[in-house]
Amino acid sequence: MAEPVIEFRSVNKWFGKMHVLRDINLAVTAGEVVVVCGPSGSGKSTLIRCVNALEPIQEGELVVLGESLAKPGVSLSALRTRVGMVFQSFNLFPHMTALENIMRAPVRVRGLSAAEAEQTARALLDRLKIPEKAANYPANLSGGTCVGSPTVAPASRTPL
Repeated sequence: MAEPVIEFRSVNKWFGKMHVLRDINLAVTAGEVVVVCGPSGSGKSTLIRCVNALEPIQEGELVVLGESLAKPGVSLSALRTRVGMVFQSFNLFPHMTALENIMRAPVRVRGLSAAEAEQTARALLDRLKIPEKAANYPANLSGGTCVGSPTVAPASRTPL
């Protein structure tokens, strides 16, 4: 079995007295698709925000790409260049095309050349079956395409 790229080991998280993550044990391998679902307020976003250390855990261990986030001196900025996130309220830059929006993070965060980022971005738009939308601005994209564009942006940082 492949090594997990994300592993929650008995993770617990509280907000004050509210126990929002209770003994979470989860291992996700490269390429695996995982759906986190539940009612509003059940901890879905909190769980995902913990992966990038946007929310600290209070108990247990969280290992991402082989590195324990509890380890002293872990470089969160280095981790965040390798782990992409899509937030619930996504925003595309309105003055940039869909292609430019997808390319922005790989160029600015990972230091990819514009040519490399464009090649990756176009391949991801092909995977979404919307290559013809590359030159469109957000105002000219459907809601679903606007969701798809920021969703592929983290993947363009080198998918897990």
